[in-house]
Amino acid sequence: MDAHETLIRATHQQLTAVGFVRICSDDHDATPHLLPQYEACLAAAEDEKPLQEFLAKNPSMLTQQLGGSCRWVRPQVPLGDAYVPDFLVARTNSVALHWTLVELESPTAPLFLKSKGKQNRPAEKLREGLDQVTEWRRWLAANTDYAQRPRRGNKEGLGLVEINQHARGLVLIGRRADMSNDDRVNRQHLSLERQTEVQTYDWLADEARRAHRNSLSFDEPCYECALLG
Repeated sequence: MDAHETLIRATHQQLTAVGFVRICSDDHDATPHLLPQYEACLAAAEDEKPLQEFLAKNPSMLTQQLGGSCRWVRPQVPLGDAYVPDFLVARTNSVALHWTLVELESPTAPLFLKSKGKQNRPAEKLREGLDQVTEWRRWLAANTDYAQRPRRGNKEGLGLVEINQHARGLVLIGRRADMSNDDRVNRQHLSLERQTEVQTYDWLADEARRAHRNSLSFDEPCYECALLG
């Protein structure tokens, strides 16, 4: 058994033990079925709560946006008594496990202020979302051992294998139709500055369509699926 295989098997065992579900992002059979439901939910949503519920029930709408092969995903993961990210998503590559911290904000919230002279400043909900990711990273930096430690024995931890303060951040907020060209440029700069990707909820639908189109030319199972069965 090579190091990559060992990592995948250990990841699956430990994350499944703490409530994570493995989703194969290469399997897009559900995409045509889920997309109309997702878009209807998004059109009717006045805040992030319906979208949180939808993505918790249909995590493939979230995980396939984060690249191919398998992902381990869990909603509402407590970080001690301090914070509860909307979703945590883990994936493996050939040498390590990588994490994404996902924060959902309202789809009706503007990304940037519209007042004259303040157009490049993030609006309230976007600031809150970015600050949440920053606070989670700070917590992970201060509690890395506890977060990573398996849930067994006298030293129970959270079982979040290899997670640390360098986890990727993703904030979902707003709608694309409400963004100006300046907003798009400002979003790119802000994402780089805060080391956290900022996307609208329309991005999930766009990426789901793209992933489904790409998957039509492949019929082989992903490496993780072949290994874990």
